[in-house]
Amino acid sequence: MSDNRPAAPSWWQTIPGILTGVAALITAVTGLLVVFNRTGNRGEDVRPSTVSESRGTPPASPAASRPAGAAAAAARPVALPAINRVSLVGGAAVHTILSAQVEPLDQERRALKFVVRYTNGGRYPANFWSASYRLIVDDVPRAPTNFLDELVEPDSAKEGDVVFELPVGVKDVVLQISSGDEKSRIPLKLP
Repeated sequence: MSDNRPAAPSWWQTIPGILTGVAALITAVTGLLVVFNRTGNRGEDVRPSTVSESRGTPPASPAASRPAGAAAAAARPVALPAINRVSLVGGAAVHTILSAQVEPLDQERRALKFVVRYTNGGRYPANFWSASYRLIVDDVPRAPTNFLDELVEPDSAKEGDVVFELPVGVKDVVLQISSGDEKSRIPLKLP
């Protein structure tokens, strides 16, 4: 006698099996994102400026780690314009440029580093990230070369570095700060 019962579907063809597979995939992707976020770019200095730096002690820089034969000149401060604070999102997001400096990378390039304070006056946590910043050089926007990605709690502030690379001869740049469709520009003259 033959068994006329239909064969049981594999576990992938059942709703609980599909949900289990999707949950496992989401867990794996989340775990990878956490690992990469915590271990990515450990050599990158994203600490806020310290009191000793503001008293004239230069911060550690890539120029300090280069060999003595490389074009090693000291970092030079950039004069900030009178308006160095930008309010976006109806005043809930305030970006304040605390300092700026240029330092040579090699004979053709130099780095422009901004120390920025992000103040979240909103009701929810907000992203403080390098994606909000562009340096406009000769009408061409450039993305930062470092990765800044912080979450700022409501009624709080955090400081971080935003670094750009640019050719040595550039004198006039514009720092563009954006949030969604809102954009604000700060012109700067480089030494």
